[in-house]
Amino acid sequence: LLLAPKQTPLTLELTAHGRTARLTKTPGESVEHILLKALVWALYLPDYETAECEPHASALDVGSRFHPDVVALSPSGTPVWWAECGSVSAAKLSTLSAQLPSTHLTVVKWATSDLRGYAGSLRRDMRRASAQRLARDAPFELISLPADSAERFLSDDGQLLIDWEQVLDRVDLGE
Repeated sequence: LLLAPKQTPLTLELTAHGRTARLTKTPGESVEHILLKALVWALYLPDYETAECEPHASALDVGSRFHPDVVALSPSGTPVWWAECGSVSAAKLSTLSAQLPSTHLTVVKWATSDLRGYAGSLRRDMRRASAQRLARDAPFELISLPADSAERFLSDDGQLLIDWEQVLDRVDLGE
């Protein structure tokens, strides 16, 4: 699966906690990025039952110009959890943090065993990117998944089997 060329389109139908997600890899997108979306969805699904991977843009009006990789919405359509996977700029995270102070934000990285240094740099860059520091009342965290996640957490029949004990690292960005 991880050997699929970046330019090759691919559609995966994956299941976790009795729910199914259909993810489409666009040309230029890595398989790792698709797997990050699926795995973070599977991790948080017990807490956020409305979570969706790659929500359709026209059905999502969250008050931001940005589009989440994975999101869970309240009954009123407000995001209660928002996940960004892979590379994401400090400017984007600053904007999301300010626009969505009551939304649980998660950034997921691939095979980063120690997120503390990255978290420190990201905090500094976010302070520089934002002229104002707004108080958040929801978590903002970074997590890292192992490089062998596909082999460890994805079964041959498309079941995602992952829990928090298998996460490489988890850091609260608000610390």
